[in-house]
Amino acid sequence: MSINYIQRPIAVTTASGSSATLTEETGTISDGRIAVVRIATDDGAGSFLGQYGTINYVGKAVSLVVTSFDRSTTSYKSDYENAAEFANTIADGGGSSNGNSRKGASYGTATVGEELLANSSLVVRYRVGAGVPVGKSQTFTPPAVTIDLCPYTAHPIVAGSVMFRWMGQVYSDFEGVIYRDRTDTSAGIASGRIDYAAGTALMTDYVVGGTGPIDFLLLSLWTQAGQWSTACLFFNTDAAPIRAGAGGFVLTVVDTRGDTLTATVDAQGNITGAHMLGRIDFSRGGVELQFGDFVLDSALTAADKAEWWYSAADVGAVQAGKVWRPWPVDPTTLRYSAVSYIYLPVDVSLMGIDPAALPADGRVAFARPGDTCVVGITHGGAEFVPSVDMTYSLGHERLSFVQVLDAATRAEIYTGYSKDLDAGTVTFTDLTGYPAAVKVVGRTEVYRQIAEVRIDGKVKLTEPIGYAFPAGAVFSTALRQGDRFARVSRLYNQKSWSGTTWYDGIDPAIGESVAKYNSAGVPVEVSNRGAITERWALRFRADGITFDLIGQHLGQIASGTINTDFSPLNAAAGAPYLMVRAAGFNTGWIAGNTIFIDTIGAEGPIDAVRCTQPGSPAGIDDSCWIVQRGDVDRPPSN
Repeated sequence: MSINYIQRPIAVTTASGSSATLTEETGTISDGRIAVVRIATDDGAGSFLGQYGTINYVGKAVSLVVTSFDRSTTSYKSDYENAAEFANTIADGGGSSNGNSRKGASYGTATVGEELLANSSLVVRYRVGAGVPVGKSQTFTPPAVTIDLCPYTAHPIVAGSVMFRWMGQVYSDFEGVIYRDRTDTSAGIASGRIDYAAGTALMTDYVVGGTGPIDFLLLSLWTQAGQWSTACLFFNTDAAPIRAGAGGFVLTVVDTRGDTLTATVDAQGNITGAHMLGRIDFSRGGVELQFGDFVLDSALTAADKAEWWYSAADVGAVQAGKVWRPWPVDPTTLRYSAVSYIYLPVDVSLMGIDPAALPADGRVAFARPGDTCVVGITHGGAEFVPSVDMTYSLGHERLSFVQVLDAATRAEIYTGYSKDLDAGTVTFTDLTGYPAAVKVVGRTEVYRQIAEVRIDGKVKLTEPIGYAFPAGAVFSTALRQGDRFARVSRLYNQKSWSGTTWYDGIDPAIGESVAKYNSAGVPVEVSNRGAITERWALRFRADGITFDLIGQHLGQIASGTINTDFSPLNAAAGAPYLMVRAAGFNTGWIAGNTIFIDTIGAEGPIDAVRCTQPGSPAGIDDSCWIVQRGDVDRPPSN
């Protein structure tokens, strides 16, 4: 079966307010029947035109009227004849105007029905939608925008004076940064940077709104004619001395580009940071800062070398191949924070000395040019059990001194051994009275004179040390005492003594005793090792033979008689404090008679004053070692 498409009327039907359409095309097939092709589209909401049907998108069902039984067509009856009309037509010779007579037939209207041909004649076209709603997002970062805040002036902007509204948001500057919505209670959001010298704001984080980028209103901006910049700063802090080390001093300043530069200081007073070098004197709070960088001369352009700061003579003066290029800053933006010390007055009665001559912080320079210093290190210390004829080596030569110590009490042992300082050995000869275990310690020391003391803590000596000291060696200063020797400075006899009052000579109210000690013929003996600087009193008891030795500072330490030599032992030195011979006493001593003896030790007097800074203790152990030395045991060689 085929369709004849000769004469194909096409009709398109629509309805007001709806996007649904109905397109109809007709044609005649070979057997004389009329074929109709209809194309129906819905309105996007599930409805066809008129009453043709609906679509259920969720249920995937279509209800559509595809046939109609109320259609009609024109009818033609070919066997229809009207004799009267036909006769008139012949009689008139064909001149009658009656149209019906010329038709020779009868026309009318007839009702017809429709039928659906085959399944293939129904075609449905549709588009599958998404099963569930799908949401998508896209992030877009707008490019940075430069706003010229001062298009009509070359004067620099005053820091902290800028405020403007752009696209509905309020922005202000603080220390070179543009903030959004900054208030007294909110720090705001960093949105860009400002170049005070160029008068421009570079916006990197902004909110699009208002009427767009042209929605701009400048609320506040100050400029200053002749605003000056500098590449160096010199000033003193308000308080001094400054605490040394990290956190003791911090400085910030804004450069002419609007960038904040931060400076930090180390324990030696060196100030470092971006585009800066400098130092701080902690004692007085003096600060010196240079802003700039050492740049390679080869990297500079001809324009750079034409600047005022460039000089070919400066290339390589400090760093090889580099020249110093200043980095100007705005000095009015300088801010610093410092931690300083406050020293409270000290009670003279508690310290024992008048602090008027001491520095405010209590610190006294312990090393000066011309002083003598000692560089040394201690060896040994492991305990062991000694034996007779045993030679113990410390493993180091050229020792300055050696000590044999009780391993348990650390008391020094002075007898029972011999030592070789050049070889660094100790040989035990007699172990009578020795403890179960001992320790041997020794020191290697070099004495030198100080030539220079530098501010960074380094010390320059007049000659080389001459010994390869390992890590852990200690630098100490030596207090020179000159020639020192033990001696008896004064001896006198007195009738009586209260036991508490010490005299510089015979008290006239008491008078001299009848019995006397013969100090001229039999002098009181002292040694450099055992003698100390002390006032002694030998006060006789009721028998006139026995006496007690009383020291002004040590109190009563021993007793003796006039019949035997008297030599009280200085346990700390292993030698007698003094030797009083029996031959020096005569007869006639009575109760209360007192012999006063003033001795001066070979060791020089030293006052040790400790200054403790306020704060929590770092530990429970604290100690120091004060050593008195002399060269009497090493006479000059030939």
